[in-house]
Amino acid sequence: MFKTSLCCGAALAVLAGTAWAGETWTVDQWSPPYDFSKSPTETSYTALDKASKDWNLCVIFPHLKDPYWVATDFGVVSQARKLGVRADIFESGGYPNLDKQIEQVKHCATAGTYDAILLGTVSYDLMTPTVVEAAKTVPVFATVNQIQGDGLSGMVAVNWIDLGRAAGRYFVENHPAGSTPTKVAWIPGPETAGWVKFTDQGFREVIKDAAVDLVTVKYGDTGKDIQKTLVEDALDEFPDVEYIAGNAVAIEAAMAVIRQRGLTDKVKLVADYFTPAMYRGVRRGVIVSAPTDSAALQGVLSVDQAVRFLDGKTTAEHIGPVIFSVDKSNSKDFPVQESLAPSDFTPVFKVP
Repeated sequence: MFKTSLCCGAALAVLAGTAWAGETWTVDQWSPPYDFSKSPTETSYTALDKASKDWNLCVIFPHLKDPYWVATDFGVVSQARKLGVRADIFESGGYPNLDKQIEQVKHCATAGTYDAILLGTVSYDLMTPTVVEAAKTVPVFATVNQIQGDGLSGMVAVNWIDLGRAAGRYFVENHPAGSTPTKVAWIPGPETAGWVKFTDQGFREVIKDAAVDLVTVKYGDTGKDIQKTLVEDALDEFPDVEYIAGNAVAIEAAMAVIRQRGLTDKVKLVADYFTPAMYRGVRRGVIVSAPTDSAALQGVLSVDQAVRFLDGKTTAEHIGPVIFSVDKSNSKDFPVQESLAPSDFTPVFKVP
């Protein structure tokens, strides 16, 4: 069962940007907030219909280099337009660019033109002093990426440990402990990024209960060329590998590489989050499993949370979509519009 009020018949309307405001979803809520060591509870969340005034939001993403963050941008832009608020959207150029993101947050906090900052952090802990300082001027809300709670007024994020667990659960179900071990190359993403640390933790935790031989682990920024090189290196070093598992950019690169090398029937792919390429791969049967944390919906919820706070309405401090895995059996009947931007959507950097 998918935890959403949107049925498949509503997909075209949402993809065309004609929904979001006033919609209702079942989401996870953490109490106390920002503490992923506690299990969330499911609650009903209804989006606002309209903001009380034209608030101006500063939105900072780690980058817009892959469809995951493009989907989040789509959610942010769509809901800002629906609520009648303004937004300037900045991207930091990648996870190594901590200094750039620090300057972006400082700019938005001191410019005197923004009512709130929505931050997709490049670091779980190294951004905290900047967030605390910025929060003295404007409220700061964490968007998608986990960050320490100091200075925050709210967070929309899932537990990325659970995304790693969801990816690992495929192996528990299909290669149970006691069976012949299967050889897996694991390519989770940039080692210093908080979300990678968490997916890595969850994946390794779960595969302890599966027959998995983790032959290599390769870290790297989620640029396409870097991830493609990591995939090629893994196949070169371990020609008998049976699975490549990891971040969606790596898995997208792996689809092309294994096709070029004639390995489609020998190497299976498992993703730990969801993008358009994962959707295509799952439907074609090339990717056997890809969990989704509904990136577009997270963008919607993040704008809605910030506006609700600015409007002085009761606000859930920490919520996130319910994670579920997509495979070939359910790929035609889940609410795809909550995970992906429309195919013709390109990043938007300003909502006037």
